[in-house]
Amino acid sequence: MVKLILALHNHQPVGNFESVLEEAYRLSYKPFFDVLELHPGVRVSAHFSGILYDWLEKTHPDYLGRLAALVKAGRLEILSGGYYEPILALLPEEDRRGQVRMMRDYVRNRFNADPRGLWLAERVWEPELAGSLAAMGVGYTALDDVHFFSAGFDEKALTGRFTTEYGGRHLDVFPINHRLRYLMPFAEPHKVIDYLRGFEGQDAALVMADDGEKFGLWPGTHDLVYKKGWLDKMFTLLEQNSSWLTTARFQDCLDMPSKGLAYLPTTSYHELSQWALPAERSRRLAGLWEDSPEDFRQFLRGGYFRNFFSKYPEANRLYRRMLRASAKVRAAGSGLGRAALYKAQCNCGYWHGVFGGIYLPHIRMAVYKNVLEAEGALPAAGGPARFELTREDWDADGRPELLAEGEKANFYFSPAKGGGLWEWDYKPRGVNLGSIMWRRPEAYHEGDVKNISVNEKLRAAEAELRKELAYDWHPRMCLLDHFLHPDTSLESFRKASYGEQGDFVTGEYACQHSENPAGLTLLLSREGKVWSGSASLPLRVEKDVLLRHDGSWRADYRVTNLGAHKGEFWFGPELALAFSGRERCLAGEMKGVTKHAFPDPYYGGVELEFSEPLDLWGFPLETISRSEEGAEKTYQGSVLLAHARRSLEAGASFSFWLEVRPL
Repeated sequence: MVKLILALHNHQPVGNFESVLEEAYRLSYKPFFDVLELHPGVRVSAHFSGILYDWLEKTHPDYLGRLAALVKAGRLEILSGGYYEPILALLPEEDRRGQVRMMRDYVRNRFNADPRGLWLAERVWEPELAGSLAAMGVGYTALDDVHFFSAGFDEKALTGRFTTEYGGRHLDVFPINHRLRYLMPFAEPHKVIDYLRGFEGQDAALVMADDGEKFGLWPGTHDLVYKKGWLDKMFTLLEQNSSWLTTARFQDCLDMPSKGLAYLPTTSYHELSQWALPAERSRRLAGLWEDSPEDFRQFLRGGYFRNFFSKYPEANRLYRRMLRASAKVRAAGSGLGRAALYKAQCNCGYWHGVFGGIYLPHIRMAVYKNVLEAEGALPAAGGPARFELTREDWDADGRPELLAEGEKANFYFSPAKGGGLWEWDYKPRGVNLGSIMWRRPEAYHEGDVKNISVNEKLRAAEAELRKELAYDWHPRMCLLDHFLHPDTSLESFRKASYGEQGDFVTGEYACQHSENPAGLTLLLSREGKVWSGSASLPLRVEKDVLLRHDGSWRADYRVTNLGAHKGEFWFGPELALAFSGRERCLAGEMKGVTKHAFPDPYYGGVELEFSEPLDLWGFPLETISRSEEGAEKTYQGSVLLAHARRSLEAGASFSFWLEVRPL
C-alpha cells in the first residue's frame, strides 16, 4: 500500500495587515477544509502558526471548531511547532522550549490532541536540533529531500521515515518529496496519481508538505484549485484509487519500521539556500540549477539561513536586538515580557526570498515593537533617569558599537562606520525611527524579467521598475558626514552616484562620553581627508551628540581645516529616518531651513531644528524587491541632508548644531 501524507503549513507574519489575513482565510484556509469535509476518505496533517491561532480565535472561532471535529474524527493531525513561527535553531534553548511548549499547550487545550509531530519553520535544520527537540518530547518532524541528498541518500530510498540523533537522543524525520511539491497543485490531478503509481506494490510513505497558501492565496491558485475544481478532482482520484493508495497522517506511519539512521547536515530547502547567497552567486547557482540534468542537481548546494545575517546587516541587527531582549527577559526570570519576545522571534522579518520579508517595513517594525514591549514589561531600575552605556562588538563584525539605553529611548551607534546612529528607539511609541533598509543588488534585478512574473502586464511594469534601480554604497544611518562634489545634484545624491570628496562616511571615529544632568554626550571625532579643487586637505570633524532623557537628541558639529591652504567645502550630515509612508517626508529641496516638522500619524514623526539656516534635501528611500506578485517598489524611509557650502582658511573652523525631537 502506498501512503500519501498531505501536510499543510499555514502562516502569516506577526505585524501583517488584518486585510491580508482575512484574504488568506477567504481564499485558502477556509475553502481547503470546505472541500476536505466533502471527501471522508481523505486524511491530512496541518500546522497553523500561533499568529493565525490568535487571529482565528478572535475572528473565526467556528473554523477552529471545524478543525477540532476533523481531529476527533481521525481525519486531521495537528502538528506542533514554535508558537510564533521562529527559526528554532537560532533561539536560546530556553526560548526554543518555551515556544514549543506554548504551541503544544494550545493544541492540547483547543483540539484535545497531544502533538508529537513538529513543523520546523522554513525547514531550517541544524544537527543539534535532534537532541533539543527529542528532549522536549517531540517524536518526529519533516525535512526536504534535499536534506537527505546533502547526506548522500538516493531519491529512490526516500519512501518512509528515518531516524537521526544527537547526543544519544533520537528523532524521526520524514523526507518531503520535492516532485510532489512541484506537482501539487500545478499539474493535472491524474499526473499526481501517475507519479504515485510508480510506487505501487511497495510499502512506501511519500510526503507532500508545503505552504497552505499555495492552495488558494498564491496568484492564480484560487481559480485553479477551487473554481476549476483541482482540489475536488484530486481528492476524488485519491478515493477512487484506494485499492493501492491511501492518504495518511504522519502519526499513521509510525508503525512502519524506520528506514535507518540518517545524519543530516545544516541546510534548508533548495530555494532558501539559493536566496541566502550574495546576489551574483545566487544568480550563478540558479543558472547551474536550470542548466543541469536532474541527477546532477542533487549535488548543488547554496547557503543556509544564517547567511542572511551577513547578506543583510539590517537582519543581523534585528536578530541581535531580539537576542539582547531575550537575555534581559531570561535574566529577570519572572516570565514578564515573554509573550512579546516570542512574537519578536517570528522569522519573517529576518530574511528575504520570494516574499518581501525584511524588505517590508511593517514586518520589521513589528519585531522592534515587540522587542520594546518585552523589555518594557520588565521592572525598572528605579532611581534618577540615566542612560546605561555599553561598548561591545554587538553585531559580531569585529568592531565595537555603542549602545545607550534609557527610560524613554535607546540610541545605538557605530563609531567604526562613520560614527552613525542606526537605531533610535522611541519607547513611548514603540518604534525604531532608524529602521531603514538600504538599496542593494538582488539576484532578480538582472537577467530575464520573465523569470519574475508569469503575467505579461506585470512583466512590463517590472521592466519599468528596473530602470529606477539604484544602489547605496554605504549603509543608511543618521549622522553620516558627507563632503559633496561641487557638481552634485539632488538627483545624483538620491541615486548615490555623486562624487564623495571625503573619507568620513564609512570612516572610523574616535569616541568618548560624558554624563550630565541633561543626558549622555558622545564625543565623536575623526581626522580625515577631503578633496578641495585639485588638492587633498586634512580635516577634522567633531560631533558632540547629546542624548536626552526625553528621547530627543542634538548634534553639535565643528569642522576644522587642518591643512596649510584655504579650501572650499560642501558639507552635510545625513539623517535616515523611518516614516510610515513617502508622503510623510520631504521629496525635494528646501532653502534656508531653521525648523521643520514631519508629522506621522503612525510612528509619530520628528521635528528638526538648526542653529542657522541650512538647505535641506530629501528623498524617499525605495527598494525594488520581489514578492509573490512580482517585483515591487517599497518605501523604506526617508533620507535628509542638511547642507551648506563653506570656505575655510588654514586652521579655521565652522560650527552649527542640529536637533531632532520625536513628535
